Amino acid sequence: MKKLSHQIMSDLPKAEGIKQTSRVAIVSVLLILFALPLLTYLFFLNGEHHFKTLPIVTEKVSELTAFKTLEGKSIHLTDSVSIITFLGDKPYSRLGYVSNINEKIYKDFHQFDGFQMISILPQEGIQDIEEIKAQMAETTDLADWHFLVGSEDEIKELFLSFQSDLSLNSDLSSEHAFVVDKQLSLRGRSDDEELGIVYGYDTYLIANLNKRMMDDMRVLLAEYRFAFKKNRDEKIQKDE
Repeated sequence: MKKLSHQIMSDLPKAEGIKQTSRVAIVSVLLILFALPLLTYLFFLNGEHHFKTLPIVTEKVSELTAFKTLEGKSIHLTDSVSIITFLGDKPYSRLGYVSNINEKIYKDFHQFDGFQMISILPQEGIQDIEEIKAQMAETTDLADWHFLVGSEDEIKELFLSFQSDLSLNSDLSSEHAFVVDKQLSLRGRSDDEELGIVYGYDTYLIANLNKRMMDDMRVLLAEYRFAFKKNRDEKIQKDE
């Protein structure tokens, strides 16, 4: 019996000692724990020097000195990020375009400090706009949306100052929205895969705004946030 028991015990696998973690593994883990945050910081620090900006496609567009709001006030492009649309002499026919840019752009970005929406129209379009504003005001805060009136020549002159490959319609309207920065430069895309240079953003479909304009607006506003933070940090360091 003892012999049988001894034979069974000898057939069992021998117990192995507890494996010790190698010094190399310990050092590797410590390096990862301490070095990874540093590398991440350096990555983002380096990214500041390659910060993505929205290209300038036209330098210095015309100011809005020739235009007045429905209330007779003056509005300026300087020191504001402005989106400009042209609604023509029959704005009701452009209601779908207005609705699209309201839902996808204005409502998302109008709370950014220094942002404004500008809609240009001739005298003949005022009655339509008054009705459209009344409808929009039920669901939209229009404090940063300005409807400006000008003559036919003034509207054409403003549009031509964009130096784009686009044209106004015969009723002085356009399907496109234009982005002007705080220094009066027209922003867009210089190498879009499908369109090449993008001077204005097609508002005909919400999908068009989703595809380009929403992303580009985020880039432009982030550019100004980054510049503000950089200037603030430099001022703090200077005052210390």
